[in-house]
Amino acid sequence: MKPLKAHVFNPAACRQEWHDFKNLLSSKPTLSERKDILPFFRKRQNLSLLISNYFPEQIYNSDRVSHEYEIDSHFVADLVVGDSLRKQYVLVEFEEGKANSIFKTSGKKATRDWARRLEGAYSQLNDWIWKIEDNRSTSNFPAVFGGSNAKFHGLIIIGKGVRLSPQEEARLDWRMEKALIDSKKVNVVTFDQLLLDLDSFLTRLHHV
Repeated sequence: MKPLKAHVFNPAACRQEWHDFKNLLSSKPTLSERKDILPFFRKRQNLSLLISNYFPEQIYNSDRVSHEYEIDSHFVADLVVGDSLRKQYVLVEFEEGKANSIFKTSGKKATRDWARRLEGAYSQLNDWIWKIEDNRSTSNFPAVFGGSNAKFHGLIIIGKGVRLSPQEEARLDWRMEKALIDSKKVNVVTFDQLLLDLDSFLTRLHHV
C-alpha cells in the first residue's frame, strides 16, 4: 500500500469547491460514478477532506486524502480520508446518483426492494475493510496509517433525487444502525444530503 497524501485543509478554497459541487448537482438529473463523481472529487482535495466530518467523534483534524486508493491489486477504495494523528480513517464508496439507487420497484410488489447498487456498495466496503485487516500485520501498514492500531469507518454516498416513504426511511435507518462491518456502523447519504451537510460543516466549523 502506498502512503496517503498529506493535505492542509483550506476553508475558503473548500467553499468554492462546494459551489462547484452545487453546480454539478443542478446541471444533471442523474450522476455517473465513473464519468461525474470520481473525476469531480479527484480534483477537489478540500471538499474530499470535509467529508470526514461525518465522523466527528473519531476524526478531529483530517489531513490525509487519497482518491481511488489501491489497497491491493484487486481492491481499490474510491476515497480514503482521515486524521493521521488520531489514526482514524474513512473509506468512502461513491455510487451512482439516481432516484432508484437505494430502493427499486420489483414487479408488482407494493414494497420496494433494496437496489442492487446499494447492496454492491456494502459488499465493496466489506471487501476493502477485510483486505485492510488482512494487511494490518504487514511491515508497511504502520507507515501508511500511522500505527498498527489504526481504525476505519465506512460511508456510502449514493442516489440523487431520492424520495423515500416513512417505511423506507425506517428501513434504511435500521440498516445503518444494525448492519455492521467490523463492528462499526456504515453511514449512507444521498448526494443531495451531502451537499446540505457539507454546507453545514463549512458554516458551523469553519465560518465560511
